[in-house]
This record gives sequence, C-alpha cells and structure tokens, in this order.
Amino acid sequence: MKKMRTMALLMIVIAIAFFACEDDPVKSEKKFDSYGIQTVMSVATAEDANPEIVRMVPGTDNKAVFIASATKQLFPITYSPTSFTIDQPMNLAIDSDTEEMTSIDVSQPINGVNYVAVLVAKTDCERGSVLLVNFNTGAIVKRIDGIGYNPDGCAFTKNSTHLIVACEDDREDRTCKPDDRHGGSVTIIDLTDGIANATLAQDYLVDYDVDSEPEHAETNAQGDVVVSVQETSDILVFNVSDLPLDAGDITTVHQPNDAGGNEAEPDGLFISPDGEWALISNERNGTFQMLDIQAKAMVGSPYVIKDDFPDGWQMDARKSTKQTEPEECSLVEKDDKLYAILALQESHAVVVYDVTDPANPVFDSMSEAGIGWEEDNEMEKSKIGSEGLSAHPTNGVAFSANEREGSITMYTASWAREDD
Repeated sequence: MKKMRTMALLMIVIAIAFFACEDDPVKSEKKFDSYGIQTVMSVATAEDANPEIVRMVPGTDNKAVFIASATKQLFPITYSPTSFTIDQPMNLAIDSDTEEMTSIDVSQPINGVNYVAVLVAKTDCERGSVLLVNFNTGAIVKRIDGIGYNPDGCAFTKNSTHLIVACEDDREDRTCKPDDRHGGSVTIIDLTDGIANATLAQDYLVDYDVDSEPEHAETNAQGDVVVSVQETSDILVFNVSDLPLDAGDITTVHQPNDAGGNEAEPDGLFISPDGEWALISNERNGTFQMLDIQAKAMVGSPYVIKDDFPDGWQMDARKSTKQTEPEECSLVEKDDKLYAILALQESHAVVVYDVTDPANPVFDSMSEAGIGWEEDNEMEKSKIGSEGLSAHPTNGVAFSANEREGSITMYTASWAREDD
C-alpha cells in the first residue's frame, strides 16, 4: 500500500511538471520595462513617389499601407518581425492636373474588409474629395466630392460609422485661397448605410481666426474626436454623439508656449488604447504634450525633444523653431507602460518616451530613419524628411514614411525582437 501511494505521488509530480513546461509560465510572464526601439531596415519607394503617410491595417499582424502622393498610388506593405516588402501598388484615378492625394486612414474590418480613406485636395483651391478604397482589391468603392478645402488628415471612428476629416485650407500652401476665406473646417462623412452609400453629412467651419486651420484628427472607442488646429495652437474636442455639430458641442483647448515663449503649432496626434489620453506633437517648438480627453486639459508642460539628442545628432539649427519638427505620432501600451512614439522630420529619427505618467515623460530610446541617414548630419534641412508614422498596437512593429528621401523605414520594440 505504501509503495502504491509513493507511485501515485510520483505520477502527480510528473504531471504537474509536464503541464508547467507545456504552459511555459516563465516565458509568458516575462515583462518588458522599455520600448527599446531599433531600426530593422529601410527600403526605397518608387522614384519621386513622395511617401508621406503610412498606416497599419487594423485587424492584421503583417500588413501596412502608405500613400505615394506624387505617383497617385497606394502601396501595401507585407512585414514580419525581421523584414518587409513593398507590394504591387494600387493605382487611383484622379485628375493629374488639379488634384493631389494628401493623407489616408484605414478602417477597422467591415464585414471582413478594410477600407482606405484617401484624401484628395484641389490645387486650384476648390473643395476637396474623399476616395473610399477596398484594401483587398484596390477598387474605389465611393468618391465623395465637395468636402472642405485642402483636406489634410482623417480618421475613421472605431465603430466605422463616420469618417472625420480635418480640412486645413492653408493659405501658406495655397496662395490662391481668397483673402476673405478664414480658417478651415472639419468634414463629417456618414458611413452608417455602408461604404458604398457614404454621404457628406456636415462641413463644420473652423473659421474663428484667419489661420484657424485643422491639421489632423483622431478618434477613440468612446466616440471622442480630437482635432489639431496648427497655426493657432489649439486642440478641438467633441463627441460623435453630438452630430451634427454646433459651436456648443466643441471644446477648444489652447496649447501653451514652451519655456522660451515659442508657440506650439500642433501637427500629429494619437489617442491611447484606453481612450483617455491624446498625444500631441508640436512641430514649431519641437515639443510634445499629453491631453486628458475627459478633462479637456493639457497635463504637465511641453517637453522639448532635442534636449535628449546625442551630441551631433541632426537638427535644422538655422532657426530657433522647427529644428526637429515632430510630425506624426503613436501611443502603444505594453506591460502597464504607455509609450509615445514620434517621427522627427528634421532629425531623421523616431523617438520614444515612457508617458505612463502623462505629466512627466521619460526618454526611452531613439533610432535612425532612412537609407542615407549617415550623410544627413549637420544639414540645414534633413534630406530624409521622416513625416509619417504608424505603430502596431501590440506586436512591436512600427514604420516611418520618409517623404524627402523617398523611403520607408521599419522599427521593432524589444518584445518584437524577443518573440522572433
């Protein structure tokens, strides 16, 4: 009897050891205490393609897409943790003489299909358009004309009921803009009857100042929308439940100057996975700051990015502002930490901060962008021009679109390299 009890006990111990090894708790419980960004590789795009904006494709772990505005094409990307390829382009028919593509966003899967919203601006200062493109086939499912002037940034709502478009109508870029047309607008596209039946619901004027020009928009799962208004250094906050919009539905949050008195001029923005925080990148004074969306208030102070550069790193030192020019950005959550990732147009780099405490950012890491970055130091103006940025929410892969050089760069976080 004693021998049998001993044998039974031994079998239980062996079974516990077996299942413990199979579940591999040591690996599954490993935590990462930094983003630790590293450049994987850079690939040249089509000649003079002008790659400006890149986006991950929601619901996938190996697909992204970027816009080549000069060649009027969308280029899909297929990637793994160690490399990527630029796939055959989707050719989009627009008027080559009077229209240019400016930006994109990609929807959540709708009945198994992702759709790409492509913004089209009129070079003659007329109203813009939106193309809604099937990502699987490249077909233009719907074109909506007559939106706001010079659309420059857009975002699908997370439930795919609306597309929010920031229409910049920038007089600096479009000298043909009439003197009596102030500011820009936010255009709302209604998708509730399906992509093929999308309609222009509202073009809400943001004309409280001669230069109150919306630059970009982002949304969260709670229906909040955040819009950057660059030249007036403002952030607009509203909720899609209040559509159609009137003035009482929108809160305007003013961006503070930096310690040197330089204006912010917000450009890129991104909302955290939990929907509570918005990261705002300020291109003029080279800072970023976090916005508490529910409180509709900035927290902390503008954080100056160049203060964390290694000695000799590229910046445009000809002028007191726009030395680093942070453009598009993202927020990624991992192991109870929140990371801010920003592309620096004048500094051929992508930089990462730990913003778990949104009021007190901590430098995490930075890595080079572009193919010819080693020859891009001590330049007045960067030849790389890292403008677009997109980061996968979980797998640790990110891309930058390097507009001036004509290249795409892939990066990985520490956990992507560990999983490889």
